[in-house]
This record gives sequence, C-alpha cells and structure tokens, in this order.
Amino acid sequence: MTKQHPAFTLWQWLAIMLAAILMWVGAELLVRYEQQRLQAEQLQQQLTIADKLRAQLETELNIPLYLTVGLASYITAKAGQVEDDELNILLPGLIRQAKHIRNIGIAPGNRINYIFPLAGNEQALHLYYPDLTEQWPVIADIITKRSARLAGPIVLRQGGTAFVYRYPIFMADDSYWGIISTVIDIEPIWRQLAENTARLGITIALRNRLEEGGFSNSFFGDNRLFQANNLLLNLAVRGADWQMALSAPEQASTRLWLLRAFLYITGLVMLLLLCRLFHTLQRLKLSSLALRDNEQTLRSIHDNVLDGIMTVDNAGIIQTANQSCYRLLGYGANSLPGQPWSILLAPSEQAIALPTSSTLPQIEIECRAQRASGEIFDLLLSHSTLPLHRKPRHLLVLRDITERKRVERLQSDFVATVSHELRTPLTAINGALGLAVGGALGELSNKQLKILQLAQQSCTQLHQLVNDLLDFEKLHSGNMPFTITPITIDVLIAQCIAQLTANQTRQITLQNPGTPHGKVLADEVRLRQVILNLLSNALKFSAPDTPIMVELTPLATQLKVSVIDQGKGVPAAFEPLLFNRFAQANSAAVREQGGTGLGLAICKEIIAQLHGEIGYQRLAHGSCFYFTLPLAKAEPD
Repeated sequence: MTKQHPAFTLWQWLAIMLAAILMWVGAELLVRYEQQRLQAEQLQQQLTIADKLRAQLETELNIPLYLTVGLASYITAKAGQVEDDELNILLPGLIRQAKHIRNIGIAPGNRINYIFPLAGNEQALHLYYPDLTEQWPVIADIITKRSARLAGPIVLRQGGTAFVYRYPIFMADDSYWGIISTVIDIEPIWRQLAENTARLGITIALRNRLEEGGFSNSFFGDNRLFQANNLLLNLAVRGADWQMALSAPEQASTRLWLLRAFLYITGLVMLLLLCRLFHTLQRLKLSSLALRDNEQTLRSIHDNVLDGIMTVDNAGIIQTANQSCYRLLGYGANSLPGQPWSILLAPSEQAIALPTSSTLPQIEIECRAQRASGEIFDLLLSHSTLPLHRKPRHLLVLRDITERKRVERLQSDFVATVSHELRTPLTAINGALGLAVGGALGELSNKQLKILQLAQQSCTQLHQLVNDLLDFEKLHSGNMPFTITPITIDVLIAQCIAQLTANQTRQITLQNPGTPHGKVLADEVRLRQVILNLLSNALKFSAPDTPIMVELTPLATQLKVSVIDQGKGVPAAFEPLLFNRFAQANSAAVREQGGTGLGLAICKEIIAQLHGEIGYQRLAHGSCFYFTLPLAKAEPD
C-alpha cells in the first residue's frame, strides 16, 4: 500500500493557529481604533455644527438686547427727560436694526406709558408691573440687583409667546428711574433653529440655569437630551445663562461591521493562502523526494545501458559520461569530464566537428575511434542537440560497430563475388536465348517462341539485378569512380526524354528549359542514370493518358529538378522506406510493373556523392520526385 503523508506538519499547524489568533487580535484592534477615530471625527463635526448654531442664536438674541442697552444709555444721558416725539423718531430705527423685536415698552416708575409699536400692543399700554402678581417678583429682583435679565418664555397678554429683556435704569444720582422691557419674538428664531437642525441631521435642546442652582426644564427641544451622554454648551446671551444640548454622534455601526467583515474575510483569505503555501511546500518536499528517486533510477538506467552516452558543451568539453563510456573507451572512472570530446577519435578523424545548428535533426556519423590503450575501432556516433535555455549541450551516443562492419564487409564481399560469378553465365545465357529467339536454331512454334521470350525477359531482369547490386556496392563502399564536369542539365534531360519516348506515344514536358546558369556539377553518366530511373518510374506508375512534367527551379547555389506525374502516388506508410534497398510498396500496381527495389536507393547514393539531395513530395493529384545539384560557376564572357 502507498504510504499516506500528512497534509501539514506539527509546526505548520501551530503556525496556522498562531496566525489565526494574531489576525483576530489585529482585526479587533483595527476596528476599535477605527471606532475611536470615527467618534472623534463625528464629535469634531458636532462641535463645529454646535459652534455655528450657538453663534447664530447668540447673534439673533444679542442684537436686540444690545439695542436695548443703547436705548437705556440714551435715557440716562437725557436724565430721564425723554419726550414721546423723540421716542417716535428713535425707536423705529432701533426696531429696523433688530428684526426680532416685537415691541419696546418704557415704564418710568414701573408703569408702561410708552410702547412701540402701539398697534397690536394696546393692552400692554399703562400696565403697572406691581399689578402682575406672577411677574413682579422677578421684576422686583431685577431692580433690587440692578441687573438686566432675559426672562421667558412668557405668554403675552396681547397674545403669543416671547422672551422679555428687562433693563432697570438708574440716574446719575443713583435714583431709580424706571425699566425698559424689550419683547423678543422668539418663534421665528425657534423655527429657523428647527430648520437648521433638521437640515444638519441633529437635535438640540435649550434650558436656563436657575439662580438658586440647578436648571429649568428645556424651553426648546426634548429635555431628555440633557440626561443622556450628549454634548453640552453654554450660550453667552445677555441677561441669561442658557445651556444647549446636542445629540451625541451616532456610532457608524454599518461602517464598522463592514470593516470588521472585510478584515475577517481578508484574514480568512490569508489563512487559506498560508494553508495553500504549506500544502505546496509539503507537496514540493514529496515531489523532491520523488524526483530524487527518479534521478537515481534514471542514473541507474543511464549507467547500465550498453551504449555510451555523454554530453558535451559548445566548446567541445565533455560534461557528463555514463559507465558504458568508460567500459567502451577504457578510461578510468570519472576521468572523462573536462576532457575534449575529440580524445575518443582516432588521429585520422580529428577533423570531425560537432554541428553548431540546434535545428538539425539527429545525425549519425560512422568514424574511427581510439581507446585509452591506443586500439582503433569502428564507432557509430549519434549526435543531437539538447535544447537547454542558457547553455545548450550536445548529446553523443557511442556504439561500437566493429562487429557490424565486419559482417557488412563479409556481406559485401559475398554479394560482389556472387554478382561477378553470375554475370558471366548470365551474359552467355542471355546471348544464347537471344540467338534462339532470333531464329538461329531454326523455325520455332509459337509455344516454343513464347517460352523462350519469357526466359529471355527473366534473364534480362536477373542481369539488371546483378548490375544494380554491383553498382550499389560500389557506391556504398566508395569504389565507384565519378568524373565531375559542368553539365547543361536541360540538354541531358531532353536526351533522356527522347530515349524513353522513342517507341511510345507518351509525352514528357520539360518546364523552364534554358534556365540561366543551368549548368550543374555532376558525372554525366551517373546523372543520366538518375534521370532515366525517375522518368521510367513516372511512366510505369501513372496512367497512359496523364501528362508527366519535368520542372527546373534555380535556387541560390543549387538547381532543383522535379519529376511530376499524376499517378496514384506512394502509400503514406511506405514513404519512410522509399529510398531503402530492396524496398517495394506492397500493391498490385507495383507488382505488375516489377523491379529490383534498388533503383531509388542507387539514385540516393549517386546524388549524395554529387553533393545534392533527393526526396519525395506528395501532391494533391500525383507525386513529385526531386533532387538538387550544385550549380557550376558561370563562365566569363
């Protein structure tokens, strides 16, 4: 059974719990700090609003009161000798300056003998203060204490509620002259105050401080505002000691709950991320262990394969080598890294260089190698480039092919011997059959002639197979001579076309003849062999009523020759084997035409010897066999 590993270790669990506690404490501290900050901010806003309301109320009340004081000073300066005509001129100006004065009454000897305006206040004219049983004690106290006082709210005889500011007047000889009563219409002030508080979203209450101590009930607003934990302010109004209460700032509970929710959600997300981090670290630890096991397994496989494997940097220095390299080359353990890779080559092979292009596919090189003892042996060197980002390296796979080379030489010698031994009797047999078919043995019956023709055809095919085998062995072993000369390719192709179409009606079209610099470097005999092979294949494997086209395409330093037909094409599964020896597609069309299976393999070897490339391309309708050859240098005019 697979061993189950815990999701978290003990210290990780402890870290998660500690982080949760710290996040909870931190969130609550931040909420408490924000609550205190909001309270201070709202309190400051309330203070600002309260100062504005207090200043407004003090201004509205003190202006008429100061005008009353000014009128009293005027009467004192006139020694109490003030005529009604003077008052009729003076009082209208005073009332216009104080819009909340309802009326001003002047009471020499405590009897109101002048009141302005008179209209609407007739009932107060000739009023004698001592007759006012409810108000006289307060008035008498004002006179006794020689202090002005703002009393109210008072229900007036002429109707309405107002505040009355009474100012006692004493002459220069300290004698009592009378009293001035200024009735202030308070209802417009209250309405304005109510509108302002409603607009600002607050509630206020006003009350008066009593002389005997304590406070009266509120005469504006709810008296309960003075009983709660609200803001209290004193008002500077002449002749009165008022106190104003403002409702305490409401707690921004919604905002605090949102902040608390945000902090807890953020903390939860951070805890989840921390858990995710610990889980990832745990998985990385397990992955590291698994990777270490895999590396050990790969190293064991790497060291126990039969082929030698080494990596080489771009400077040609060996970086790593498996154990098979040491067994193959005979070097001591760990002695290869740091050495140039060329030490494994024989002195005659030192010119071999590693490919520098990382886009090249894997290539194989057969060369001669040298062991540490100096022994020379045959080596198959497979090269590929490791696509590393910063430091690309070369991967070399080494295989000792000494035994394979020995077997190949035995095989080549055997094929060459058999081919040479078969060629002479086959030539004799083919000649004898030709004489017999030609009538040298006398007249033959139709049955005899048919049998001899079949025998002659089979002998010709066998002779062609022997020739192809000999050609391929010569090409493969490098013993076939080549005479490289500039050749006009379109002329050679035209000759091959004429040779193949001399006895049939099929037409082969040559495209782009007379191509500039159309001379290629090649052996004319071998190149003719390649062209004839490709054209004959196109004739054999395409329908008689379809055209065949040879196209010449000049490249930068090469010329491309393409043979295009409209046949069925090569099966997709057979394409990788197309240029191998004895390779034939397993189809009825191929079997009907016959062949040795060596033609394309010989063409490939010839083109390779001529420093070109040969290939096949599938078309939508047909096939295209092509090869390239190096262009000959243009001759000077």
